[in-house]
Amino acid sequence: MIRLMTVLAAVVVLALAASCAKDDSAPARAIGQGPVPAALGLDDDNRMHPGDADRCPVCAMTTVDKKMVSAIELDDGRTYYFCGTGCMMKSSLHPEIYLGAGDAQVKRAVTTGYFTGAPLDAYTATWVAGSDVAGPMGPMIVPLSNPNSVTDFITRHGGKTTFVLKDLNDALWEEITGKKAIPDAKP
Repeated sequence: MIRLMTVLAAVVVLALAASCAKDDSAPARAIGQGPVPAALGLDDDNRMHPGDADRCPVCAMTTVDKKMVSAIELDDGRTYYFCGTGCMMKSSLHPEIYLGAGDAQVKRAVTTGYFTGAPLDAYTATWVAGSDVAGPMGPMIVPLSNPNSVTDFITRHGGKTTFVLKDLNDALWEEITGKKAIPDAKP
């Protein structure tokens, strides 16, 4: 009898574990709802305030690495923090998929300047892809606050593509990352 109960308990644990397995093809979501906004949003100076409980809405990683964190604020004040620049960019490209919001609802996007460590408007940054700098999700697309620092950065770290966020589209995303910006739907 004890052995049967042990086997049943093991089956229940395995079933629960299988039902909680992460689906890497879809954006991270809380059960039964869209992405969960951060408890504290951006302040007037674009400073980010990610908390220990905040999770990236794209990959569900924590946002505790303050050197890599990025954010998008919607016009209703909801703010989402991202583990790094790539997840923020995917959400900027497709807020309807990753944030449950339309393009017009995006109020601002903020990232952390690579050389300065200061908050940086993601739309005014010059971005460098293809360098040797790694972030939480692998090769990092690096934001620079000063276009004049691009040459210095590329001399130190390499880099293949430079762009501004307003020029990013699905084709450029796929070119610089080798991946699609939108997850494939499962049959």
